Amino acid sequence: MKNFLSGILFCVLALNGFAQDEYVDSLRRELVAADKDSTKIIIYGNLFDYYLNIDNDIADSYADTILLYSRKYSVSSYASACVCKGIVKYELGDYVSSAKYYGYAEQLTTYDQDTDLLPIIYTGLGNVYSESGNKKTAYLYFTKAMKEIKKVGDPDSYSAAYVNLADIYYAEKKYDTTLIFLDSAFNMAESDYIKVRIYDYVAQIYSILGNNKKAIGIYEKILSMLDDDTDTYFLVSVINNLTHIQILENEFQKAIENLKIVDSICTVNTYNEIRLSLYQNYHDYYLRIGDYEKSNYYIECYNILRDSVYSIELSEELKNIVENRNMREKTELEMNIREEEIRMLIVVIVLVLAFSAVIAFLLVRKSRMNKMLGKLNSDLKQRDSEISSNLDYAREIQLGCMSNNLMDSNLKMFVLDRPKVVVGGDFYISQTKGDASYVVVGDCTGHGISGGFLSVLGIKSVYAAIEKYDTLPEIASFINNEFCEIVSSAENLKGESLCLSMVRICGNEVRFLGSKQKMWIVSDYKGDCSTARPLACKPEVHEYKSANAIMGSAVNEEFAEEILNVKSGDVVFLSSDGYPDQFGADGKLKYSRFRALLQECSQMAPDKAKEFLSAKLDLWRGDLEQTDDVMVVGMFF
Repeated sequence: MKNFLSGILFCVLALNGFAQDEYVDSLRRELVAADKDSTKIIIYGNLFDYYLNIDNDIADSYADTILLYSRKYSVSSYASACVCKGIVKYELGDYVSSAKYYGYAEQLTTYDQDTDLLPIIYTGLGNVYSESGNKKTAYLYFTKAMKEIKKVGDPDSYSAAYVNLADIYYAEKKYDTTLIFLDSAFNMAESDYIKVRIYDYVAQIYSILGNNKKAIGIYEKILSMLDDDTDTYFLVSVINNLTHIQILENEFQKAIENLKIVDSICTVNTYNEIRLSLYQNYHDYYLRIGDYEKSNYYIECYNILRDSVYSIELSEELKNIVENRNMREKTELEMNIREEEIRMLIVVIVLVLAFSAVIAFLLVRKSRMNKMLGKLNSDLKQRDSEISSNLDYAREIQLGCMSNNLMDSNLKMFVLDRPKVVVGGDFYISQTKGDASYVVVGDCTGHGISGGFLSVLGIKSVYAAIEKYDTLPEIASFINNEFCEIVSSAENLKGESLCLSMVRICGNEVRFLGSKQKMWIVSDYKGDCSTARPLACKPEVHEYKSANAIMGSAVNEEFAEEILNVKSGDVVFLSSDGYPDQFGADGKLKYSRFRALLQECSQMAPDKAKEFLSAKLDLWRGDLEQTDDVMVVGMFF
């Protein structure tokens, strides 16, 4: 059974989608003319509504666009955008992403204290967890949805929420509990449209329980409630279900009358699913009254329709069956009735025995395969859990090695540390020694476990160098020689290297030294903004390149430092190459775009700047995997 509330929601969202292509063209023309973000959000929302359940991939792309615009508009609009993402991801079968976006929407709605979206959010989460098999969590969210709907005072929505809870117990075959919830749903409902569908649900359960008399009574009650405006498909479906139970109860006169009604409706309307069920009912009817010839005829009709649904040759095939049947009738009338009955009986017994043997063999084989697959799946999950646990522990060790001790209270900073996997080859160190503060960003060859091991060696060398020396050239020379000794000590470590960028801060003096890494200083515009062009009146980005020498490539390399003075309001950035090397739909992000991002975030608070860079990286990356470890450090003066 489908969840009513989500079905109603999707119907509402899809209302605009029944318009013609002219509607979409008009929306796109409005989009070109729109000059406000709020207007664009509404137009993109209408386009999302149109394509939902028509082309969900296109709807997903429009939901992404709504997210981008609404993020900087208002919390409530961003929450609505997250709901759109949750809905379309559910429709695409991506339940993990759907739950994630519904969770974002719940957090934003709680923060904004706007509870209008909560019934939709909780119902959506209930659907996601129900489809994922987590019935307990689904129950909790459906219950939350009921509480929110009760505040609104919408009886039909409240009734639909009861049906959602009934679905959970129906899936677990707890039919008594299902009936209790459906009874509550019926009592709450005001719309006849919902009431008759609840009755249909109840009748099917009584049929499963074997209480056919009760089911027949309910179906007859449904038919008495329907009017001329009732959907024909639902009407014929109810009659067909009723007919099936009447056959089981040997009410043959009523059954054949209803069969003819369903047949006449299916002749006018192309309801192939109903017609398949109709043929099955015809087969059961004639089988029970002992007319095996017609019973076999309708099962042949069933098989041909099933195998050739939507085929243009369907009518011709059915015509041939009728002609063949007539020919067989003429031939069989000339044969001895008793011999024919014996022959048919033998054929049926042989077929049943053969079919039973095949089914038994397949069931045994399937059971064995399921056991084997279950064991393999359990072993894989255990190994995956062990690997994940080891990686998490390795990350804790790596972070422990990077325990920093920066005492300069005047220096505000952020660190964006995003390994490609749990453990990475990038690291940073911030240390105070005397009146000077040292900040180091390192990038070891590779990423993952191998990069993590090398980073620990690099961290050890940096700490030892800062402890022993004061100047950056001396520190760099010591680290280089230490790393050369490490990588040359084992054959399989040759070719491994370390790139560094480090600064020594003392008051307003910044000394920079790097090895294949850069430094950027973003300063306020020095000219007169009143006379300059608006685009020129932006912060200025100064890039400082480093030596081409790589740590660990040769002993006794010489490194030179660059001495600079900074002023209040300046921001110094250090970074590994992971951020600018990230691939997206348009290729690499590259340093030009990276400098523009540094320029933009230099005007933000450190924590906001970190969030900004992280969000921009995700936006650029899209669905592609992260290319390399990412490490960006910003120091605000």
